[in-house]
Amino acid sequence: MNYALRSNDIREANEKLVLNLIFQNNTISQSQVVQQTGLKAPTVFRIFAKLENAGFIRPCSLENLPDEPIETERKGRRPSYFCVEPGCGYAIGVDFSTSGAAVILVDFRNQVIYRDSTEFSDPPDRDTTLSVIEHIIRRALEETGVAAESVIGIGLAAPGVVDTVNGVVLEYLRIEGLSGFSLRGHFESIFETPVYVHNNASVIASGAYHYGAARDEPSLLAVLVRFGVGAALVNHGQIFLNGTNTALEVGRTSTCAASAEDVAGDRSTLEMMIAEQPLLTRLKETFPVADWLEADRELTVAQASAALTRERLTFGMSVRNLYHVFHPDAILLISRYRLLSEFLAESVRAALPERRVIAMVYDPVQACYGATDLVFQQFFRPTPGTEPAALGAGPGPARFS
Repeated sequence: MNYALRSNDIREANEKLVLNLIFQNNTISQSQVVQQTGLKAPTVFRIFAKLENAGFIRPCSLENLPDEPIETERKGRRPSYFCVEPGCGYAIGVDFSTSGAAVILVDFRNQVIYRDSTEFSDPPDRDTTLSVIEHIIRRALEETGVAAESVIGIGLAAPGVVDTVNGVVLEYLRIEGLSGFSLRGHFESIFETPVYVHNNASVIASGAYHYGAARDEPSLLAVLVRFGVGAALVNHGQIFLNGTNTALEVGRTSTCAASAEDVAGDRSTLEMMIAEQPLLTRLKETFPVADWLEADRELTVAQASAALTRERLTFGMSVRNLYHVFHPDAILLISRYRLLSEFLAESVRAALPERRVIAMVYDPVQACYGATDLVFQQFFRPTPGTEPAALGAGPGPARFS
């Protein structure tokens, strides 16, 4: 450490540690916190009193107790249980891309109290994107009656390469003017609350890892196919980063030998073949479908695979290469449409028959839930260098079946 650790730092870290335990367990007693943390009982009792007086927690009635409370005391009077006060703070999560934007607003139990989404008719520029995000956030606050000062933070799931510390989209070419732009600085100046930014494929993968179809897997490679192709690796709960920057922009990798000019100009990339629009264009050569929604209704995975043989082999080979680089325990394929997700999954199963491959249809609420996790993780993070950091912020309560 390059600074002196103060007693206030330790007290704050212990308070965040206790509050985070209550947040994650829904209901918990003081004695259980003593057992879980190793803090002395008087310290825990003082922290509970302070958190209750500040309005963060409240006693829970018997009907609010969990079915299987963690390691309850066997002797003496029944302990008092506490839970978080849902209205003591709120978090906002936003996911956006060239196809549209979605928002949720959650209370301090991490339960959704508002959700909304909007689609873009045409790929937007930066100013249009920023305006839409600001509008859906303001509408969430207005329709719920939540005061802006009650929001503890905003989490943004953004496309492209993201500097997760400074909240800057380092590179994303599909939204003109977004590369090099600080989303954090822009929205913090508007809403005067902390803003945290991460890559959307990483946020969706983290949500699936902690709460969704891949929650039992030690490590997960996720590939998100929308207008482009992004990927993320989650290993024992941690998102793979290059320093503080997101990685795995696999859509820009080359799929075959090409000229130096084509490679430099990104004209021979995976997402030139494997993305919503190029796949739909190829599918239309065989089947008279207007869009992916009609394809979902009218076609089977076998039909799509037969019509997209070259694409199926290319995508399977690309993910197989990623598998041999990272050796994940499971592979998750995500798109906005059932047929497309299942086609992608079948392509990978053929290339990696021994691996667990999961197809998932993009859920804007789950994506935004991953963005609110960014807020809660930062809110509960103790002062750097304090001992409880190992037990600090983590994912919130399980929310998906």
